[in-house]
Amino acid sequence: MSMRRGPLGVVLVSVMVASTFSIFAIAVLASPIIDDLGISRTQVGLIGSVNTGLGALSAPLSGRLTDRIGPRRAVLILLAVSALSMTLMGLARNPWILLLSGIVAGLPHGWGNPATNALIASTLKPGQRGVMTGIKQSGVTLAIFVAGISLPALEGVWDWQAACLVFGMMFAVFMVTAWILLPADVGPPQPAAVTAQKGSPLSPFIYRLGLYALLMGLAGGAIGRFLPLFAEEKLGYSLAVAGSAASLSGLLGMGFRIAAARTAETRIAPSALLVQLSSVAVVSSSLLALSVPFGRWLLWPAVVLYAIGHTAWNAVANLTVIMKVDQRDAGRASGVIILGFLMGLTIAGPSTGALVDATGRYELVWWATAALAAVSAAVLAACGRPQHRQQRHAFSEPDRGELLEPVAGVQRCAPGRCGFQVRRNRLCVADTEDPLKQE
Repeated sequence: MSMRRGPLGVVLVSVMVASTFSIFAIAVLASPIIDDLGISRTQVGLIGSVNTGLGALSAPLSGRLTDRIGPRRAVLILLAVSALSMTLMGLARNPWILLLSGIVAGLPHGWGNPATNALIASTLKPGQRGVMTGIKQSGVTLAIFVAGISLPALEGVWDWQAACLVFGMMFAVFMVTAWILLPADVGPPQPAAVTAQKGSPLSPFIYRLGLYALLMGLAGGAIGRFLPLFAEEKLGYSLAVAGSAASLSGLLGMGFRIAAARTAETRIAPSALLVQLSSVAVVSSSLLALSVPFGRWLLWPAVVLYAIGHTAWNAVANLTVIMKVDQRDAGRASGVIILGFLMGLTIAGPSTGALVDATGRYELVWWATAALAAVSAAVLAACGRPQHRQQRHAFSEPDRGELLEPVAGVQRCAPGRCGFQVRRNRLCVADTEDPLKQE
């Protein structure tokens, strides 16, 4: 069924903020957490990695569960767990409670994208999903912005635990709001037998996208987890200014994610756009590495480019899942993408912390993230051409791994010799010989 875009957007953004907020809270509050609990940077990275690691391992299962119980129930459950995780973090008086909060937060972290992607697929028609996916994914960068602005201020007034409790209560309000706004028949659950019968093998492109997400998760996770600490320790900024750097990346990332998703739906093929975004990420990481020897002012252009390259790709990847995969498999396919992404975050946290603890330098990490972003671009660039080239007409056909459902400017028409025709200056995809459905 369909629902109004306003309430849907509110729910989607709320879910993405709540499901990812804890990992950004640990990054922004790393300095007072280290001082208060007496833990090392490596241990901070490990706690964050428990969060993302559990999210990665649970993502495929939570995707299947979303397909089973429906996106509405999935959204309500993960919001409740998000509220619980931030409450536990606010009650942490020793590293073990903080670790427990990271474990609890891992479930919604891995569940956010499968649940929200399925919600979009079940409520919006093709051609309406690009902007909404960008708005949804901007919730992640909104979480960065809110964490960077509010947590240092709340920590200054009270302490870091009280700051976390504030957001635990806020996420409980999010759950009640979602329960009110989402109609009971949005994305109704499917019987187990029907779900199992309808499942089909996922396209190889989805698994390539999962590898891309792994590499970009490694790169972006290292930067996102330690950017505020780097700005404070190596560039000499205060905690408030370091937090504002994270907030700036989040604020800009909201707009860039929306724009990137819209561009992927209407102008540029998703795989081509992902390659371009990875190239921007290479430049961002390089500027971070150069900010130590050449001046801390380079942090700010690096943060702007980080918001483009290291964050906007996520919206494009999730839109690709929504566009390509049938609604009944949207949760499962999203689980593959989030598995790769969160595995990257899981590895990036402790490895970055250990390397910085051992060497006292961040530059090696930033150069490594530039290399990872370059490899991710190569992964999709090398696989971007279809395996079986079809006859070309006035317009080029879409790449075979990229599109299942029609988008703006694409219409169904009578079959041609190769399955594609041009009618009235529009690319038409034939029903009988559609190569996109053969994977």
